[in-house]
Amino acid sequence: MDDRTQQLDLTAPIPTGNIKAAAAAAGATSADLWMVPYGQLHYDPSDNIRPVDPEWVKHLTALMMENGYDKGSPLHCYARKVAGKDLLFVYKGQHRYLAAGKAIEAGKDIGKIPVVVRDAKTVNRAEMVIDGYLSNNGKQSSPLDLAAAVAELRDIHGMTLAAICKRLNVTDQTIRDVGLLERAPAELHQLIRNGQCTGTLAIEQIRLHGGDKALERIVVGISKAAEAGKSKVTKKFLDAAPLLDTLPVMASSVEQPTTAAATSAKPVASSKGAEVTVKTQAPAQSAPRQSAPATISDTRALWLLRALHSVLHDPAFDQLSPGTMHAVRTGLHGVPHSLLDAVEATRTDYPIHVPNNHGVFDACETIKSPASKRTRKNPAAIHLAHVDQGVWISSFTLEVGSGGMTGLPSLHSFTETYPTRGQAIRGAVSDMTRVMQSSSYAKSKEAPIVHAWLDKLYAMPDPDWTPELAAKHGTAQEAAK
Repeated sequence: MDDRTQQLDLTAPIPTGNIKAAAAAAGATSADLWMVPYGQLHYDPSDNIRPVDPEWVKHLTALMMENGYDKGSPLHCYARKVAGKDLLFVYKGQHRYLAAGKAIEAGKDIGKIPVVVRDAKTVNRAEMVIDGYLSNNGKQSSPLDLAAAVAELRDIHGMTLAAICKRLNVTDQTIRDVGLLERAPAELHQLIRNGQCTGTLAIEQIRLHGGDKALERIVVGISKAAEAGKSKVTKKFLDAAPLLDTLPVMASSVEQPTTAAATSAKPVASSKGAEVTVKTQAPAQSAPRQSAPATISDTRALWLLRALHSVLHDPAFDQLSPGTMHAVRTGLHGVPHSLLDAVEATRTDYPIHVPNNHGVFDACETIKSPASKRTRKNPAAIHLAHVDQGVWISSFTLEVGSGGMTGLPSLHSFTETYPTRGQAIRGAVSDMTRVMQSSSYAKSKEAPIVHAWLDKLYAMPDPDWTPELAAKHGTAQEAAK
């Protein structure tokens, strides 16, 4: 999504106007657009400068089978006299013409085909070659364009991923790939839009390294490309870039076997302080990059501590291996609870919410973000409805920047159910995080408030997440592969 996209406008009905009045106001003139039965159109491959691509015909056929023929994309024809008869021949749009024929053969009723007929005075091979080449020189949609389209169809218009795959004729793997790009940092999106990196390369790097690390690698690669006089990063520049340090593995402060690396770390003094520095003495055979000191910001350190805190208080914590449980407890040993700024969640019996006559849960639970000091309003809120035992649905409200969206949970509009309250919160957080990546929200003054609140919610322990639910979830994930 870009600056032109605002969720409120997308969810509201589009007020249609009078076509003739709009054309008159624009000073438009009319031209001939013919609606022709498919069987009355003719085709000569020599009239088209580009050879037929069977795969593209197959793709267009699938789109027409699902969506029909796009009446806003007329075929371009000219009149040719054959055996004394005046016939219409397609010279631009051959793939759409052939795809329409395949769709009709498969039983699709696509109606008459819109056709624009070339003026007889300009029917000559040279002009038609130029026209055909220029029409083939259009800009294709990028993976980032597809990611934005999928996000809008899913989050704003409520379409399922299966329906999106069917309507756009893309695979679920393609949806997963562009989903990686959708959730990547906004800075990476901008590099792609600036033409400094392709969406395909970005997806590859995200899959290998994660969003943040992919951004770092690509930025380094762009610098390498610039040194070589290139404006766009390619894989060879990423391969030439030095490996970025990862966070060294910290050994616990208790006694370790003599074969382990000796590790020391300066304690975190306060939640608002200097950077946390972690120094590691690597074993003799370690890679050089592991022996280099690494620093992380206090924000990232707090995030890691809160993540450990969530693991410690997870109901399924005792299902972990003894070594992992020891590492978690050691990592949190001596850390002040106030530094974590988290409340240990306890299991609660939640009341069942009842919808009103319209199926809307207007008496649901609402969790509000901190208020903005500028507007004194809560820029975001999550609404939770406990529909039945073990069944939760959620929705959210955003009033950020120039855009906004709101809506209480409803029996008619939810797209997913969750087994626990905590999972419903996490689901809403994920949806809101995707929406907040839109530039109309990401650049707003309230964005930092919302992001900090979402990060804290996402890391909260889920007291209702039992080992049985974990096993069931794991089985479902395996079945989905």
